[in-house]
Amino acid sequence: MADGTGYAVALVTPERVLVEGQATQVVLRTAEGDATFLDGHTPLVGATVPGAVRITDDEGVERTFAVHGGFVQVEKDAEEGTRVTILSPVAEPADEIDVARAQAALAAAEARVAELGGTPAAPHGAEGEGTVDPELVEAQAAVERARVRLDVAGVSD
Repeated sequence: MADGTGYAVALVTPERVLVEGQATQVVLRTAEGDATFLDGHTPLVGATVPGAVRITDDEGVERTFAVHGGFVQVEKDAEEGTRVTILSPVAEPADEIDVARAQAALAAAEARVAELGGTPAAPHGAEGEGTVDPELVEAQAAVERARVRLDVAGVSD
């Protein structure tokens, strides 16, 4: 709505709609850096990176979610106002994060990274080009996912 009480926001995963309502502010991390979306924001489409998404509803209540990549789209319509849509393959509300499970996942992923050598590229060929170890990349991504979950749950690793 363009009446100053907020704008439309949605946070959607393949499994469920986590948020569908009105917001006064959305804060998240894009591939270009941290972004805050307020009513009237310039339209855009961007990639999100793993991190916290903070949505403040039109009553001033902030909810935080762990989001593991995806896209954000900001639309502006003269009649309906601003709409922010976040599409993510995986997202979870802070109050649904299993801290013990996230801590165990972090420990296992860190152990796997150490076991695989701890760097994503290894020397390859005479030109010094690197090859990417997909197992190491996945292990490092698992570390990042666990850290995001713990951060959003308010637990430092």
